[in-house]
Amino acid sequence: MTGGDAERRLRRIRSAAFGVLAVSGVLLLFGPLLAKAWSWLVEPRDPDWWGASGQWVGGIGTIGAVVVALWIAIRDGRIAQADRRERDLRERQEQAAKVTAWVEDGYMVVSNANAEAVNHVVVSFDLVHNLPMTGSTLHRGPIVEDDEYLYAILPPGKWRMPIREEWQRPGMTPGVMLAFTDSRNGHWLRLTDGRLIPKEQNVVTRRKIRFPQRISVPESY
Repeated sequence: MTGGDAERRLRRIRSAAFGVLAVSGVLLLFGPLLAKAWSWLVEPRDPDWWGASGQWVGGIGTIGAVVVALWIAIRDGRIAQADRRERDLRERQEQAAKVTAWVEDGYMVVSNANAEAVNHVVVSFDLVHNLPMTGSTLHRGPIVEDDEYLYAILPPGKWRMPIREEWQRPGMTPGVMLAFTDSRNGHWLRLTDGRLIPKEQNVVTRRKIRFPQRISVPESY
């Protein structure tokens, strides 16, 4: 006999032993009650009693059917709600993924490839020391700095922002940090290395940006 056969045989013996113990325990605990119930059931009954008992059984069955139906409806509702949340998140991620930024020919370029505009947009110049980046804009405060552009709205298309020479540093690669809110009111931060991070609040609220501050007019690219 192989080791696998011996293990299966041991499992069968163990299952049989547990089954015998379970049956013995049920009989020991509920044997007297079952005996009384059986004697009560086999006693002769008149037709009216059987009719009433049938109504009781039917009523209990109806209640049981209603409980099962309610449980199924609640379960299906929860599943449908979870599916809707997952679908909504996937759609928002797909929309946010179409908003990208990069550096090209002395400009920061932002592309919104969606059919809808994005809002609360802050484009920040960043210097890449190494990858992956954590993002200096994560630590920026309520003031829109000189190397940033704030837009109330950024329509579909490509837009460019000039990079000033004094922003750059020798030996460091220029990059773009982008914060925006999509048309479904999802808030996002795209880091210099391209990672997309969901946020609980838009960038204006998150950084406590107060107005009036300079709001830029987008320049088509």
